Amino acid sequence: MAHGEQIIVKNITTYTQAAEYILSIPKFTKKNTLQDTRAFYEFLGKPGAKSKMIHVAGTNGKGSVCAYMDSCLRAGGYSVGMFTSPHLVTMRERIRLNGEWISEKEFLGIFQKLAGMLEAYLKKERENNRVCTEEGMEPKGAYHPTFFEWLFFMNMLHMEKWQPQVILLETGLGGRLDATNVIDPPAVCVITPVGLDHMEYLGSSYTEIAGEKAGIIKPGSRVVYAAMRPESEGVIERKAEESGCFCRRVLKEQETGFDLRHKRIDFSYYSRYYGYIPLSLSTTAFYQVENATLALAALEEAGLPLSQEDLEKGIRNCLWEGRMEEILPGVFLDGAHNREGIEAFLETARRDGCRGKRWLLFSAAGDKEVQVMAELIGASGLFGKIYTAQLENERGLSAKKLKLLFGGLNVIVKEDIPGALTKMLELREDEDRIYVAGSLYLVGEVKAAWGSRMKGM
Repeated sequence: MAHGEQIIVKNITTYTQAAEYILSIPKFTKKNTLQDTRAFYEFLGKPGAKSKMIHVAGTNGKGSVCAYMDSCLRAGGYSVGMFTSPHLVTMRERIRLNGEWISEKEFLGIFQKLAGMLEAYLKKERENNRVCTEEGMEPKGAYHPTFFEWLFFMNMLHMEKWQPQVILLETGLGGRLDATNVIDPPAVCVITPVGLDHMEYLGSSYTEIAGEKAGIIKPGSRVVYAAMRPESEGVIERKAEESGCFCRRVLKEQETGFDLRHKRIDFSYYSRYYGYIPLSLSTTAFYQVENATLALAALEEAGLPLSQEDLEKGIRNCLWEGRMEEILPGVFLDGAHNREGIEAFLETARRDGCRGKRWLLFSAAGDKEVQVMAELIGASGLFGKIYTAQLENERGLSAKKLKLLFGGLNVIVKEDIPGALTKMLELREDEDRIYVAGSLYLVGEVKAAWGSRMKGM
């Protein structure tokens, strides 16, 4: 990091300045090796290591699995820290303690502490900061955490301060080389279903991507994974066996009841302690049955005693934002942003009992399988009208390109996301439903634009 940038960090005195600095990090950093990330984590004193950890990797459902574990643990009286990504509106969402986002004051304090420790680390490294080349000993490039690493280290320092009994860690990208993988062996490694996403980084096949996700498995941990494609399961099982880890495959439970009016899905979970437990999810998202089931299995393997009442209350009370979330009457946000996510989203929309027309607001990042998503949506025949607009995020695909993906379907292009949703709300009739899907960035933009209206619901 250049000298001028260090001065900027030292002069940061508000939460807004801290958040802006973190957002600027990608402009002057590159991907670090896991060895470099681990070296700095160890310099920090391996914060959070005193808490029992559960590490979660996978393609879809990671955040939901963490949320269900968090809710059940808190229902049982445990103190719980949780680190998830990405955020929807504010990066404070990523760092939670006992269900609460980190406050702006605490965020700033931890930011300043991390900046000071980075400066001390760089000073120490300068003493040994030379590498051998053909020309002799030359300076090595100075380490600076990436955007994701910076927030991860802030989370761990925050957890070190408050010492929760359990820390739930969601990987950012992949698993094997993810910054969160610097931790000591966690109590449980959880792997959610593996899909084709981030293929430019993780590989072009289910087997390759499963290998990256399974990279979080460490000797001394227990492994819990969702039933998925056989080739992916084989990779996970082999990695667990090589590491000497107990490995548990979790089948998706089937719902036993669906109450659309009260937004509830009933299902039974077979607990090794209590036998079959009747549980209710406060959502209409059928894919959350699988995520809740995986969360319950992970808690069993973690050896964290919870009563049947704790589990029932925890599952019932959990609401995870951006996953078939109703933000206004008849308006649902879903973060589906890849093939498997869209398939799960369409399954829920197909069973929604809608008596009017379904509308869809769709937008996506250009590095996703947008053509596949569009084809799945078009083939479903569920949506009478599809609106699209470009994301504010620089990765967003232009609205005109998005329209072309849908071929001959009735697609209306708007200049921006808020304008598109406003028009849809003006034109819809009483029994119509509006869905928003295609990207978590899209969900975040809608929530940011309509936050004041949502508070008045």
